[in-house]
Amino acid sequence: MIISALKNNLFHKRLLLLTALGTVLLALRVFLTQSIDFTFLLWNLFLALIPLFLSKQFLFNVQVGKSKTLRVIILLLWVLFLPNSPYIITDFVHLDSARPTFWLDLLLFFVFSLNGLILGVLSMMDVFSYLRKRNHPVLANGILLFVSLLSGYGVFLGRFLRFNSWDIVTKPLVLAQSLFNSLFLVDAWLWIFGFGSFIWVSFWALKPFLRGHGTMAINKPKV
Repeated sequence: MIISALKNNLFHKRLLLLTALGTVLLALRVFLTQSIDFTFLLWNLFLALIPLFLSKQFLFNVQVGKSKTLRVIILLLWVLFLPNSPYIITDFVHLDSARPTFWLDLLLFFVFSLNGLILGVLSMMDVFSYLRKRNHPVLANGILLFVSLLSGYGVFLGRFLRFNSWDIVTKPLVLAQSLFNSLFLVDAWLWIFGFGSFIWVSFWALKPFLRGHGTMAINKPKV
C-alpha cells in the first residue's frame, strides 16, 4: 500500500527525478575526474530516505496503527534516523574552490542537500499530522521542536564525532561516554540550538509549499 501510494503521487515522482539528476551529475564528476570521492552522497541520500519510510508506517501500516508498542518503536527509530536527512547539507564542507570541478561540485551538493532536506521535511509533516490528530496542537508543536533540537545534536554527533545512527547498537558504551562528554562542549550546544532551529524553521518554511504533495496528497481521495 505504501509503494502504490508513493508511485501515484506526482511530487514523489519529482523527488525521484531530483535524485536521478543528482546521480547523473555524480556520474559525470566520476567520469571527468576518474575519482569516486563524492559517491558517499548516494549512501547519505539513502540514509535520508529512511525517516520518510518510517513516518509512512504511521499512515499506512495497519499493524502499527493497532499496536502502541510498534508505534513507540517506529517513533524512536524515526527520531534516531531523522538527522540523516538534513545532515547532507553539512557535506558542503567537502567543497574546495581550488578544484577545477568546483561549480559542478557546488551544483552536485546543492541537488543532494535539497533532496535530503525535502525528504526530512516530508517525514516531519507525516509525524506532525499524526501527532496533531492524537494530541493537542501545542503539544504536537512542542514535540516536533524538541525533535528538531535533537536532530541538530545528531548532526553534530555525525559530522564532528563521526557517529552513525546504528552506533547506539554497535557502540553503545563509546557513544554514551561521548554523549556525556559532548554536553560540556560549547560547539555541541551551538549545533543543538543553531542547526536544530534551522531544521525547525525549514519545516515551517517548506511546509506550505509541500502541503498537498506529501501526506495530504496521499490521503486525499480522487474526485
